[in-house]
Amino acid sequence: SAHAPDHARALLSGARSMVWLEPTLLGSRPPGRGGCAAAVVGDACIFIGGADRTPKALDDVWILKFERSMPLTARWIRKTTTTRGDEKLPARSGASATAIGTDVYVFGGQDPSTGVCFNDVVVLDTTSWQWRRLILAESGSPPPRNGHVACAAFGGKALVIHGGSSPEEGAMGDVHVLNLEEGGEKWERPRVAGQAPEPREMHAGISFSSRVGETLVDASKEPSNEELLVFGGRGREGAVLRDAHVLDVRAMRWTRRGDLGEALCAHAAAPWRVPGEENFLKRKPAAAFFGGFDGANLRSSDVSLLEPETLAKTVLSGSVSAASASADSPFKSPQARFAPSCVAVDTSLAFGTNEATSSIPVLVVFGGLTPTSDLADVTAWMDGPDYARAALAATTEPSKPAVAPASDLD
Repeated sequence: SAHAPDHARALLSGARSMVWLEPTLLGSRPPGRGGCAAAVVGDACIFIGGADRTPKALDDVWILKFERSMPLTARWIRKTTTTRGDEKLPARSGASATAIGTDVYVFGGQDPSTGVCFNDVVVLDTTSWQWRRLILAESGSPPPRNGHVACAAFGGKALVIHGGSSPEEGAMGDVHVLNLEEGGEKWERPRVAGQAPEPREMHAGISFSSRVGETLVDASKEPSNEELLVFGGRGREGAVLRDAHVLDVRAMRWTRRGDLGEALCAHAAAPWRVPGEENFLKRKPAAAFFGGFDGANLRSSDVSLLEPETLAKTVLSGSVSAASASADSPFKSPQARFAPSCVAVDTSLAFGTNEATSSIPVLVVFGGLTPTSDLADVTAWMDGPDYARAALAATTEPSKPAVAPASDLD
């Protein structure tokens, strides 16, 4: 856009820290949905299944990759997957997807047309795009569920799940650990001490580990300690919850951290950091969360940051002043919604034709539902000055549009 330098220069003046951008999208688009499982492997945002409002469950796999050129551009690729043994895997919504190395572990979910919930673990190998079902003893498996949270733990050697619900059980508050040691994969039900959160579904959970200088998403290094922050959700009686708790994964102990200041459920969250230090990795870790429902209304389209230690909450609107939001402006706040998908990915944007790239973290929101529509849009939330520097470099030296590698064309 001819106006990009004006937008960018205004951002560099430091008036606002974050911006919502609507990236240019290439390729065929996924149909609208909510409750889609999402994970990041390398620079690929992976979206699996979900359901529309009819309600029809989906079983498709889509990846979204950002190009290196400006204006911000991303390419959708529908991946054709195979299944070991040609087994048909059920379509599902409200499952969890957890990336460990190049594998994505999908647990649980529901077919909303029948109400049937699942407790299987299916693994997508993103090098071969082949699914395999983990063969696990039924005796120790968690009850079927959807709307739970899951995270990698013990340096990627285990998967931890919490909560969720099913028509039979209602909302649950249990914790289960899937040991992923090769050949010895099994579910364990640990004894958990401390003040446990009340049973809940449709909450959000983000894991934090104390490692200095880590990248945004790296579950492979063994950390010194790991915590799972869970917040919000809907309780057994249907009340929308407003508390936050932390599970010390190594000690298996819950601590109640306090009140969020708002009730919310069906929101989405991703790991982020509190603005301040110029170097992203020196900033304090936080959970960025977006969307959801407070029991009466959809939440606004602001992003909130929640610090796990103190529960300090920062609301970052990323809204755009009328002056810069002209018709051809790339800035666009997403509409309010519930059950969106949200991931944080490190993108490599080229700064001009010298091919110098800078790794810029982007929070990606895809889809979600409103009472009247199944959304299929993509919105990116990023640091305003980061965006401005890339946009200004692109206008002085236009970078060539990237050609999708053959391996990405499906």
